[in-house]
This record gives sequence, structure tokens and C-alpha cells, in this order.
Amino acid sequence: MIDVPVLISGAGPVGLTLALALSRLGVRSVLLNDRKETTRHPKLDVVNCRSMEIFRQLGLAERIRAAGNPLTANQYSAMAASASGPFYTVMADRHLIYQPVQQAQAIIRACRDGSLPLESMQRIAQMHLEPVLMAEVEADPNIELRMGWRLYGFEQGSTGVVAMAHEVDSGEAQQFFAQYLIGCDGPNSRVRNFLNIDYDGTRDLVGELFIIHLRSDEIAGLFPDNQPYWHTWLTRPGFAGLLVSPDASRNDYVLHRPFAPRPGESLESVIDAALGVKLNYQIVQSGPWRPQFLVARSFGRQRVFIAGDATHQFMPTGGLGMNTGVAEAHNLAWKLAACLAGWGGPKLLESYEAERLPVARRNRDHVKKCAAATFEAQMHSTDALLLDGPAGESARRAIGAEFERKVSRLYESLGIEIGYRYHGSPVIEADHASEPAYDEIRYTPTTWSGARLPSAFRDDGTAVFDQLPMDRFTLLAFNADADDYAPLQAAADECRVPLAVLPLHERHLAALYERRFVLVRPDQHVCWRGDSLPMDCHSLFNRLRGAR
Repeated sequence: MIDVPVLISGAGPVGLTLALALSRLGVRSVLLNDRKETTRHPKLDVVNCRSMEIFRQLGLAERIRAAGNPLTANQYSAMAASASGPFYTVMADRHLIYQPVQQAQAIIRACRDGSLPLESMQRIAQMHLEPVLMAEVEADPNIELRMGWRLYGFEQGSTGVVAMAHEVDSGEAQQFFAQYLIGCDGPNSRVRNFLNIDYDGTRDLVGELFIIHLRSDEIAGLFPDNQPYWHTWLTRPGFAGLLVSPDASRNDYVLHRPFAPRPGESLESVIDAALGVKLNYQIVQSGPWRPQFLVARSFGRQRVFIAGDATHQFMPTGGLGMNTGVAEAHNLAWKLAACLAGWGGPKLLESYEAERLPVARRNRDHVKKCAAATFEAQMHSTDALLLDGPAGESARRAIGAEFERKVSRLYESLGIEIGYRYHGSPVIEADHASEPAYDEIRYTPTTWSGARLPSAFRDDGTAVFDQLPMDRFTLLAFNADADDYAPLQAAADECRVPLAVLPLHERHLAALYERRFVLVRPDQHVCWRGDSLPMDCHSLFNRLRGAR
């Protein structure tokens, strides 16, 4: 029997992220994965701004950008009759998300009011993201990676979990004793099924869709500067679909259709209709898929938890599937490490579900809005779209404007990505100030307890986030000396809660962070704030570590 602190089932992006985050916190893990290799298909096509912040904390942001879409490439989305036109609208340069990363990062660097993330999003397909994370895992001595191994059962006890796994090819069996088991094993999660946790939500809102993964060196030539648009929404009488370019520097494309090819309709004829011209291409994969809008009713029990697609299944609209899972791994990792180190109390791991399940439900509802708005905008297809002259131009402008009005704003939703707050968490001190307004689209910077700390730069150009250690709490202290926060430091020491102090003096940070003292968790969320220390610092830390 192999003894390990944490056993992780599933080595997709979320399982890999969890293993790496645990390692950064000094925790060993064993990572099992059914497949022997990373995925060969694009799957996801964006790492959003919050996930990029998390990957920055893990030291991986630059490697991910190097493997993804070039920083100077466009991020545009468009609506058109076909990939070769005519185009009804091109969404470019008016929103942070549609700008090349290089431009977006320059805007972020110039921002001083905390209204933007520290990192812009990054276009990268899952088949290029996974190898980056996998290479980091393979080089990490704290992680034992077992590709081609499948978990087939487990039993929980008071001190840990006995899990059984076998190598898929040889049948070789192995028992593991882990203090915690985490299922990052996808929508058909065995861990979730063993726990008898069902999904809540809509299983069939838009019916069955059809996907074609194709490869071509010629499609890029249809677009300006040989740079395919990120999404090209195809709308004309008799044809609707979406052509996705996951990585502008490569020749992979994904075509989505509302239905499978009709009798007498070949895959090639569908692709030719989407492109508007006949080009050379290779069909890599094709088949039906059914969008889901589901969230697990629970995120775990006792010493077994789930994360990623095991907790939720989202349609790709809005780009919140994997990205929600990365934030789940980020939330769970430091809590597992705290409990393994002995200072995390019994309520700390309970807070994982209390904090993340409402976020998953909210994200699911946003994805549904994105899907509904997109399908509604594509329904207004008329023969006039293909006319020459003023009538055709007017029809194309009208549907393009409708598409931008209903769809564009939903796809850049900073409120969704970085504005979520952990309401009612048992390990966050309640904030007695009025909660700032929340908007899905616009992000309102706030240090209200439970919110992500707003990202900002110091006078010397360094990012505050880069000065927040991920293995401890951090007290932001404005114009204070050691005596001013000594009781808080002493209480943290007595409660065995690791605490760093970051003295600050910048006026713009004092205004942004709102209070003289702001206590930030390892996952960059505010858990307490005040202009003076609490009367009972011990009680505060006992709450924050889940002891009461």
C-alpha cells in the first residue's frame, strides 16, 4: 500500500493545477489518469483572466502564453455568412478581451484604480495547455504521476481514504492510503458517482450539436493578415454554425453546427459551406455532443472532494468550464495544505463547498445567458443578408448590431471572472459595511470581506499580488509599525496560522483598499478588514482557520 497525503484522480487541466498548487505548498500527491497521454483535440480555447492570475501565482503564466496564441495576434470575433464573407460585424478593440494580449497587458499596466485584472486572458487550446502543465508536473518531485492508471474504488475512514486503482493495460493493482482523495475526473466522474452525488440543472436546453475538428494551412488566408478570427459566427439562410480558431499561430479549427449532417449531406459539404470556398483540409475528428448546464449538488463528503468537470458541466459559451475548475483547485489546495499541516480546523474544508458551489451555479446561469443570446441573435437570418446594394448592407448592419448588443457584452464579463464574493462563508469574517453593487459585466473593485483583493501596482511598479505569499495569510498594513498590529501577529502565532505582513504607504492603494488593515487569504481573497484591530484577535483567527 502506498501512503500519500493527497490522491488525485484525473490529470486534465484542473487535476494538474491542483497537484502543482499542492506542491507549491509543500504537499505530496499521487496523480492518476486513465489516458496515457494528453488530449489531442482542442477542447477549451481560452484561459480567462482569473485563471491567468492563478497561473501567475504558480509561476506558469509566461509558459502558458508562450505555448498559446501569439501576444500580437488579434482576438477578434465576427459574424458572417461564411468564413470568406460577407462579414456583418467584427468585434475588435473596444473591449479588453478582443484586443491582442500585448495591448491588453499595456492597458492593465497603466491602470491604477484596481478595475482590471493583473493578467489578461490567453487564447490556448487544451491540447497545448495540458503539455505545459504536464511537463511541470513530470519535473516536480512532490508529484507522482501515473498515466494509464484508473481509480476503481475507495473506502473512507476517520483518518483517511483507502483507494484501489489498476493499470489499464496490464491490470496491475495498487492500493493507496491517502488522507484526502480528490476527483478531477471529468463529467463521468467515478469519484462523484461513488459518492452518489447527482447533478442539478438543465441537461438538454439546446439539443444535440455537431462538432468537426479540422486542420488546414489554407483557412487563415481567408482573413486579414492571415490571422483567423477567434470566433466566426456563421449565419445565413439555410446555414448556422461557429468556426473557432483556438490558436491563430496553428492550423487547427473547430466547426460547430446545430445538428448533424442531414441525409445526403457529407462532412465535406458542411465544411465547404462554412468556409464559403473549397479549400484543402484534413478532418481530424467529428461527432455529436450535447450541451449541459449542470452543477453537482455537493462538492464532496468527509475526506473526498470533487473539482472541475466532476462538479459542473457547462456549454463552452462564456468560457467558464475549465476556468471555474481552476479556481476550485486554487480554493481547495491551500485548505488541504492547512489541514495537513495541522492548523486548519474542521470547518475549513467544509468551506470549499460553501464558497465554490454558489459560484458554479452563478457561472452556469451566465453560460445559459450567453448561449440563449447567441442562438437568438443567429435566428434573425433573412434572404436580404446576401443581397447586393443598400438593402443587403442594411440587413447585414442590423443583424451585426443585434449580435453585438446581445452577445458581445456577455463574453467580456469581468464581474463574473474576478468579481465573485464568498457570501456566508464559515471561514470569512462577516463585513458589516454595505456590500457594493455587483454586476456580471462590470467589475467593482472592493475589499469587502469575501471578495478577491483588487489587483494594483505599487509606486515602484511591482504588483501587489506578486507580494502575497501563497503559503500564508497576508496582512496589508497602511502606515503602521509592528506595535500597531502586534496583537494580530501574536494571535496568528498562537493559532499556528502562518501570517506575513506587507507594509504599504501608497495613497492610491490606501484609497483602493478602503481600510487601514486588510487580511488576505492564500487564494487572494479578503477575509477580514478594519481600521483598527478586532477586540478578540484569537477568535478571528479561529474562525478564519475553520476551528469554530
